[in-house]
Amino acid sequence: MVFFSLLLAGCFTGGKPQYNIESYILNYPALSWNQPVKLEASIKFNRFSIAAAYNSPRMIFRNDDYKIDSFNYSRWAVNPADMIADRILDDMTGSGLFQTVFSYQEVQEGRFIVSGGIEEFLLSINKSGKTAIIRMTIALQDSRVNRAGKRTIFQKKYVRTEPLQESSPQGYCDAASRAMQHLSREIINDIYAAIKNASPSAADSP
Repeated sequence: MVFFSLLLAGCFTGGKPQYNIESYILNYPALSWNQPVKLEASIKFNRFSIAAAYNSPRMIFRNDDYKIDSFNYSRWAVNPADMIADRILDDMTGSGLFQTVFSYQEVQEGRFIVSGGIEEFLLSINKSGKTAIIRMTIALQDSRVNRAGKRTIFQKKYVRTEPLQESSPQGYCDAASRAMQHLSREIINDIYAAIKNASPSAADSP
């Protein structure tokens, strides 16, 4: 009976010990803002895209120019493209700088459309140390402009690197969070300035 019980245990576990998978999210304190004027503008987020190499919850690292790998027992809680878009959307909503901000999952439409593409999202390991890298492109469009070629208000590349303070998956998450905090502020400031500096008809009527 003892042998039979051990055999069953081996079948159900595959003969290997069970490991807990740790899930991480980007997190940092709420941003503060200096702009005194709230824009009467409605904004809608498209779902962000991401390069195929990073299109999974795996926490990816690279230690040379050709090979990438990932941590065995640590993951992002969600796809990085959705996680990054959610952070920017939350920061934009909490800023109080815009009338309304909608995610791609909401049925409401916005006049200004924010699109994003994540080009790199990884831990880089080299002789200089370990750094979190986030590289992305953000575009802002005015949906009320009829000519497709004239809808884009700006399209800009953003990149931020942050050194790890602790050599671990959690240390990587902390560094990536600091990078995202910086990028989110820069992106929101650029969107705010672009809408404010556009023609008088660019912002929605109160």
